[in-house]
Amino acid sequence: MTASDDLEDWAGYGFSAELVRALFHGLRVGLYVVDHTGKILLVNPYAERLLDRPARQMLGADAHDLLHRNADGSPVPREDCQILAAFSEGVYVRSDELWSTRGSGGMVPLGVMVAPLPLGGGKDMGSVVLFYDLSRHKAVEHKQAAALAALKKLTDRLSLMAETSTVLASTLKVDEALRRLSHLLVPRLADWAMIDLLSPNGDGVDRVAVVVKQGQSGIEYKQWEGPLPAFPETSQAPMARVLRGGPAVLFGPKDLAERIDPEEYNVQRRRPYDELGAHSVIIAPLRTPRRVLGALILARYETSPVYDSADLSLVGDIASRAGLAVDNADMFKEQRRFASSTSHELRTPLAGLRARLEEAMLYPADVDPHETIREALAVTERLETIVDDLLVLARLRAGGPAAYEPIDVGALVAKEVAAMAGGVPVHVDAGRDVNVLGNRIQLIRVIDNLLVNARRHADKRVEVTVGRVEGSAAITVCDDGAGIAPQDRERVFERFVRLDEGRRREPGGSGLGLAISRDIAHAHNGTLTIEDSPRGARFVLRLPLTDRHP
Repeated sequence: MTASDDLEDWAGYGFSAELVRALFHGLRVGLYVVDHTGKILLVNPYAERLLDRPARQMLGADAHDLLHRNADGSPVPREDCQILAAFSEGVYVRSDELWSTRGSGGMVPLGVMVAPLPLGGGKDMGSVVLFYDLSRHKAVEHKQAAALAALKKLTDRLSLMAETSTVLASTLKVDEALRRLSHLLVPRLADWAMIDLLSPNGDGVDRVAVVVKQGQSGIEYKQWEGPLPAFPETSQAPMARVLRGGPAVLFGPKDLAERIDPEEYNVQRRRPYDELGAHSVIIAPLRTPRRVLGALILARYETSPVYDSADLSLVGDIASRAGLAVDNADMFKEQRRFASSTSHELRTPLAGLRARLEEAMLYPADVDPHETIREALAVTERLETIVDDLLVLARLRAGGPAAYEPIDVGALVAKEVAAMAGGVPVHVDAGRDVNVLGNRIQLIRVIDNLLVNARRHADKRVEVTVGRVEGSAAITVCDDGAGIAPQDRERVFERFVRLDEGRRREPGGSGLGLAISRDIAHAHNGTLTIEDSPRGARFVLRLPLTDRHP
């Protein structure tokens, strides 16, 4: 069959007028015909719908100028357009993705096939273009790409968490473990990182690691490490709230300058922000179920993506793992010191008891049995006290659950003082409604320890005050005795440490009372310290206030 044959002659090929009409009007693929210059000669109705243009707007127009575009909507240079080249050269072309404008102003991705088409009895060469909408295919591709990206991100984060655990378990040296963690996070998750640890008594902060991105790794800024002053108890600075037990916080570009308040940060605290810059920051607590140990600070420059809620969750998990690692390392060191000091404290009275009993057996005629038994009972009583106190310490440091309730500490102190008989008088000045959330038995133990200790060292009087100070409940116990030298004010909270004056006044003490008291304070997210006083010793117990009433 040739182009000059009549339609009736096409019947042998299966053609009919109905089929031609169905092919033209019902074909679910766009179709247009162009001459060798690219001028549109014919379009089908589906092309009108797909391109959102009426046929009259397309007929006679240059197909390239009217329709062909890059994915971003910019014009395609004529010399770079493979479809236009196919028109002029009369060759077959197929493209899996080309972009076209729509009459509404939007863009549509198309799959396109171009085939040469003889026109005018074969004298001129044109082309027929078939095209279909790739939008659904693109949507599926985007979904698949998004799913793959999410899977890769999840895999990367799981890998980072695994590496975090490995790094933190690689050494029991806390500072070294935290430096290694900082190097892991920079530049993988941050452009710079810092880690601050609270001092044991909570009155200061030690910056133990600062790592800054340099190329594909990080370098340490040791000159920025070292002790930092504590925030005021009333400070609402984000870092202060995190160190007091608040949740991890995220700062974006808009609120970073406002919320990192220069007035709340000294020069050393602000130096990384001022000298390195930050476009997005996360501050997360190094937390355990028992306490907050410090904070992890990660920052990104303006050239890096802004942190989002997923990053906040990830960094919070990393900081929690770091907190547990620090706590475990501290507990390991504590256990070693505990075993050493306990064996010494138990061995000494046991050795004396053994020597006394052996003497009684070897020289029965020279030893008073009743006196030997009394001495043995005294040693046994002291050993029993030590063991009981050690059990209390072990329970506190294990962080086991305790029943907490709202307690009026002013009323509690007054009740404990009233129950004391004889001895040095105690004067109480207790404010009303100074309420804390705590374990009653544990707080009674702290108060009794402080009262007994103060009366033991006082000359004539003990003063106790209870009130609200800088947002906390403050219980202050002062005596008028010899006091405690500044260099000994932390030592007395260590296990089995007893100053000479204490040994003289109470030879049989265990040396664990103040250690237990401080651990109870820490278990209640509080502090127990010794402060300056004109005369005698001044112990201050600070506990978080609660709005709940007993």
